[in-house]
Amino acid sequence: MAKIKILPDIIANKIAAGEVVERPASVVKELLENAIDAGADSITVEIEKGGARLIRVSDNGCGMSEEDVLLSIERHATSKIEKAGDIENIITLGFRGEAIPSIVSVSKATIDTKEEASDFGTRLVIDGGVLKNVTEVGRDKGTDIEIKNLFFNLPARRKFLKQESTEVKHIKKVLYDYAVASPGISLNLISNGREVFTYRKCADRREMLGQILGESISRYIVPIRLNTDDIDIEGFLGKPETASTSFDQFIIVNGRPVKSKSILRSIMQGYGHTLPKGLYPAYVLYFEIDPRRVDVNIHPSKREIRIHRDFTMMQALRDTVSSAFQTMSAAPEFGEKPKNFLDFNESGTSGTPVTIYNPPEQKWVDEIVRPGVPPQPQDFPQQTGIAFHADPGQPYDAGQQTDLGGEEFQFEGPKFLQLNDLYIVATVKEGAIIIDQHAAHERILYEEVLANLRGKPSSAQQLLFPATYEFSAADYDVLEPMISHLNNIGFGIREFGNRTILVDAIPAGLSRFGDGNIFHEFIEEMRTFGKITSGYIDKLAASLACRAAIKSGKPMNQTEMRYLVDRLFATSSPFHCPHGRPTIVKLTLDELTRRFGR
Repeated sequence: MAKIKILPDIIANKIAAGEVVERPASVVKELLENAIDAGADSITVEIEKGGARLIRVSDNGCGMSEEDVLLSIERHATSKIEKAGDIENIITLGFRGEAIPSIVSVSKATIDTKEEASDFGTRLVIDGGVLKNVTEVGRDKGTDIEIKNLFFNLPARRKFLKQESTEVKHIKKVLYDYAVASPGISLNLISNGREVFTYRKCADRREMLGQILGESISRYIVPIRLNTDDIDIEGFLGKPETASTSFDQFIIVNGRPVKSKSILRSIMQGYGHTLPKGLYPAYVLYFEIDPRRVDVNIHPSKREIRIHRDFTMMQALRDTVSSAFQTMSAAPEFGEKPKNFLDFNESGTSGTPVTIYNPPEQKWVDEIVRPGVPPQPQDFPQQTGIAFHADPGQPYDAGQQTDLGGEEFQFEGPKFLQLNDLYIVATVKEGAIIIDQHAAHERILYEEVLANLRGKPSSAQQLLFPATYEFSAADYDVLEPMISHLNNIGFGIREFGNRTILVDAIPAGLSRFGDGNIFHEFIEEMRTFGKITSGYIDKLAASLACRAAIKSGKPMNQTEMRYLVDRLFATSSPFHCPHGRPTIVKLTLDELTRRFGR
């Protein structure tokens, strides 16, 4: 007697349900996709007890004939594909023909549906995958699918459901995803008889985001667009100050909400050092890609995708994100910021206004930067301390420098005030800007160190007495390939035999050498990266910049403060230090007026 048996359909459907139906939110997702594929522009989702007792999805789509609705509860019955080649060109959300048979096999289900041309609709009653009744029903065009007592015949699965509030949270997230993905559809969620939210259909994606996130969203997002021969990307990036520890992202590919590690990685690279460590950006991105390049059949619930030949696209996406923040990343204003970028507005109306960033205005730079100062950081003399040229009224001479503590000069433009030997305050037409002197100098030095590592000559200070340092064999093996890079940024290091180095120079301005302890820090950081990568180079540059930058408690005169500000605005990203902290905060006259109640 054969040991291998073909399973009955009822058992096969329950097994398939284990892959497709993880929790009530999975049911909502599959039924919502069917409704969208049916051309519905109004969908209502009703739930009770977090979907465990009841899920009802009603739509005004094309509906089904009696013949079609009977086929819809059979496994692998679908209207989306006909031949093998269709799998390579999927343009609908559903296509496998597994969802409805799997769902009705683990619930007590009722399906009401009617086509436009039919006089009557059809009602199916199914109990645990077994068709119990088929009747005619009077109703309008569209489909209602009611799922009761989910997992009633799989008690082991039912007991793993979370508490009601958790399951409702997952269902709401599904509806947020599809509201963002399909702004041309009205969505309504009702829980235990209470309306949770209604999002009205609209033609504009930004208008839908305004409904979901509040109209104030426009104040803390920046739009992006990328068009190439075979791909279109548009969407909105949360400004760096809205970053959080949560993953608040929407990725919509050909109308389908998905997850993609490669897209996330490219976007993180685009944000670069504008994000503090451990925080993640929020964004909403829409991708229109040739369906033949997108594999949506790699995950049971179609949540993940694979994009063929994606290297060029990811590189372009990274560069587009990076460029957006070179023009948008202005100083945060005083005022409150949202706890989360995706603080969903469940009423469907405007949320409380928030103030995070305003786009940078050229007049800021015009007011702050002295005429004659070169606009690009590479035009400044290389240095790791602060140096100043003698006459601010003359064009900059790279060979002319004055050390810290030089004379004061009269400058055109605003005067500067140093607050608590830590912050620099400057008045501008819009109000005032407050600059963290340490963070600002970090940004300047960070870009200089990167330029040194790319081959630009560096400045060094000679040690009066060269020092030798001996390392363990393991540490020396890590340090040895780094020596040439360290020499590029101002160290003077020579091998001295027997796992020992001789140091006769250190970068100019490096005040905390720590009797060679810095080399052990470099070694530990190198072990973390494993090899000399761009990430390690950035880390090395940021570390040295932090050590060499002026510290809190350092008094500065007008000349020093003015030149520091000039150099900051000449960097590629003047509004953030290498660690992602803001260098500048803006205090506007409007904010002062509001605070004083004028």
